[in-house]
Amino acid sequence: MYMIRALRYRCSQQTSFGHEVLAVFKRYLNSSETATALRPFYFIVHPDLFGRHPKERLVNEHSLKILHEYVANLKTQQSYTRKPIDLVFYIRDPNNQKSFKDIKISLQSTDIRKTVSTILQSCGLPLDYINTVPVQQKTRRTNPAAKWYTNYDVPEWNSRTEPKYKAPAQRSLRKWLEENYERVQRYQEASRQTQSEIDSLCERIVARVGVQSVRWENIWGNRHYIACLRTFSQLSEGQPARMRNTLQGRTLIFGNETGVNLHGEIVLGSEDVTTEWINLLKSVHAYDPMIERLPRMEQELSRLLNNIQIMRRQKREFVMAQNYEVLLNKMLNSLRRCQHVVVKELGDQDLSHLNLVVECESGPLALSNCGQFLIPASIPGTIMLKFIVENIERAATFLIDAKLHTFYMDQILDQCNNVLNVSSLQRDDAITPQQMTKCCQRLLDNQQLLNPLLQGTRLKVSTYYTVMKDGEITIPWNWI
Repeated sequence: MYMIRALRYRCSQQTSFGHEVLAVFKRYLNSSETATALRPFYFIVHPDLFGRHPKERLVNEHSLKILHEYVANLKTQQSYTRKPIDLVFYIRDPNNQKSFKDIKISLQSTDIRKTVSTILQSCGLPLDYINTVPVQQKTRRTNPAAKWYTNYDVPEWNSRTEPKYKAPAQRSLRKWLEENYERVQRYQEASRQTQSEIDSLCERIVARVGVQSVRWENIWGNRHYIACLRTFSQLSEGQPARMRNTLQGRTLIFGNETGVNLHGEIVLGSEDVTTEWINLLKSVHAYDPMIERLPRMEQELSRLLNNIQIMRRQKREFVMAQNYEVLLNKMLNSLRRCQHVVVKELGDQDLSHLNLVVECESGPLALSNCGQFLIPASIPGTIMLKFIVENIERAATFLIDAKLHTFYMDQILDQCNNVLNVSSLQRDDAITPQQMTKCCQRLLDNQQLLNPLLQGTRLKVSTYYTVMKDGEITIPWNWI
């Protein structure tokens, strides 16, 4: 038995053309189906649910890591290298939520469907979902002399039919790629020449002033990036020693405004004059104490909210350090004035498994798809606490869901990069890990149709079709 387990038989009747029909049954769960099937299991064993129980948390973390590796090997068809393993997980006793019992799971099957079933059954969880996932059947005409295929030799064939999944897009991905193929190639060729100059300028800047890296985080294209690099390169030529003293080991970003962001990275606005750049570079070291204060302020905010984790969202290059410090100060002062409400609403409840983001100055309270509380700094502490208390369970559910789907998304991204031979594959911020997983799974399922059109391209998954001037292709996640 293997991850893709095929049960094959020959039909007893010959076709009028002297061929047989070979039916192939694939006992296979794709990444999205595996994540959905294991969802109930994650909700009872995830380490984030054992914040105040370090022993149980550590055991579950270790077992989950091994389980992830086991499932990943099954999905990459490396199952024949896996030996049977025994895992232990702690779950809460259904009869007494304050105590735990250990569950032993023995994994020895090399079939992904049976492995998932074993995990669920070991924890007493139902198989309702996995039983609804059909054993897929595909047929293929063969000649009577067709050989009996073994588990090691699964035949491939081209399917000329459109995917069964119908999304609310107006045209198929394949047709759109064919229509834009020449334009993409033309843009990519022009982009290669531009990228060569960018790489050369960046290397020169890194060598001269000792920055750790140079990055472009801007809505404008590569021509604006080259202009910024040339300007900065000329600026650094006049005083390389002073520039090196200021920028040694730091990250340099060309963005929309000038300043030092909350990560301590130097941001130079692409539309600002060089005088503003120089003024910032003269005062960079004055920001260092502020950058050191920010983690301590986040720790204090976490303490006031029963150890909730204060997170910084990934795409925060343009949140400047001084602005972020002001936001943290406002929220800290608001919570200090209502600590009696915190005690009343939360008591000694530990929130270390939840995440909070200090989002902005003002705006609506929100819970992101990833389970993060997005809190504006100007919101009164009492309203903030009420929102958190009302959404604790939803936040924990979203957070575990996001981690589960992110794990499977990372797995399938590796497969796509290897199989589709794209130069890069990214997702838009608006696309969830679950949507990205579904999109990538269907790209893999249709690889033979799409491979020639996608090879060597830079691919981004979003909600629309477009071709950027640098040759990057954007496609909707629910393409047809």
